[in-house]
Amino acid sequence: MFKKITIGGVMNINISSNESFKKQKKQCILPHYHDSIELIHVLDGCLHCLIQGKEYIINKDHLCIINQNNIHRIDSEKESNCDFRSIMIDPSFFASDKDIYNKYIEPVLLDEGFSQIILSSKSIFAKDIVNIIDSISDLKRFKPDAYEIDIVAFIYMILKKLYMLYKSTKGEFSVPVDTDALLYRKIVDFIYKNYSKKLSLDDIANAGNISRSKCCILFKKYAQSSPINFLNLYRMEISASLLRNTNESISSIAFACGFGQQSYYNRLFLREYGMTPKEYRKN
Repeated sequence: MFKKITIGGVMNINISSNESFKKQKKQCILPHYHDSIELIHVLDGCLHCLIQGKEYIINKDHLCIINQNNIHRIDSEKESNCDFRSIMIDPSFFASDKDIYNKYIEPVLLDEGFSQIILSSKSIFAKDIVNIIDSISDLKRFKPDAYEIDIVAFIYMILKKLYMLYKSTKGEFSVPVDTDALLYRKIVDFIYKNYSKKLSLDDIANAGNISRSKCCILFKKYAQSSPINFLNLYRMEISASLLRNTNESISSIAFACGFGQQSYYNRLFLREYGMTPKEYRKN
């Protein structure tokens, strides 16, 4: 899965190590959203990205900027390699300076038209931001004296680039408030909080006070999945983390993640990960 490394320990900034989707079956990261601004740089191959229900292809050397609270998912195309890197910046990192936050951060966060931007390798903004991310990665790897201070400076440089990009595109995109996305997030939050319980399609739909058919439409649009399949994928994601990081028995993990029968859990896990839970833990 998508592992993040915290930079500097006390800072709300995360940068991934170089992640890869290898030539296997089509691989993906579940649809999600967060309070951070995420920047994804494709190093090789291409990523398929679903953002707010719309599909995009991010090619090699392209940079994708995803604003906070936008539902997104990235995956690889079947039989293709993809190497990528991601950096996530929590806007609250800048909140201590209210003047800077109010003038340069808040307008970017609140602009629905700045929900996502994909920049080609020819964009001067992309080149500058990627160079800064490279510098941050080097600082993290080599840890020279007082490197954390340099990282803070580089993060502010990214902020400036994003603000200048925002100014240059302001008014270019007119995006109405997506009420369906807000509703989808509400339902997904319900799944995140209750995945360990026995849940039916009715339970999931009732969390948003909508019909079963409307619920299915929302998940097809934003997750390209059914509600129950999304629930099971999230359960398996949690279980995979428990397999890696705890010594709990596989049966205990299966039941803790909401699977009533271990045989059913084993079957779904094998289909999704290409190996049994026991093999996954051993590897």
